Amino acid sequence: MAALSEKIPQPSSVTMLEMLAARRAAIFIHEVGLRNSVLEGDSEIVIKALQNGDKFQTAFGHLCRDTLLYAKALQSFSFCHTHRQGNCVADALAKKARYCSSLTVWMESIPPDISCLVLAEKHCS
Repeated sequence: MAALSEKIPQPSSVTMLEMLAARRAAIFIHEVGLRNSVLEGDSEIVIKALQNGDKFQTAFGHLCRDTLLYAKALQSFSFCHTHRQGNCVADALAKKARYCSSLTVWMESIPPDISCLVLAEKHCS
């Protein structure tokens, strides 16, 4: 298990922020050496763009292309839309990033305030 929290400089839109987060997640998967992944996100626009391989969106096509390149290098991958309420782990990590000055990574374990959310999410799945 691994988790990452990183502050992203203020992008031009929420959709751009979501695409930057998806791209960073895809890169992180490679950095930790995983071969299979499900990338979840609460932005339906971003998830649909990734599912459809829509690399020609003017605002974020280059980020979509980068994310797909990382994902396609995996043995298996999928993109899944989750409603904001069902994405409490990602929400908690994003809130942590607001107070971090740089990248924070947890390997083998995650912060106690996040681990209870992970356990609750696993129990519900």
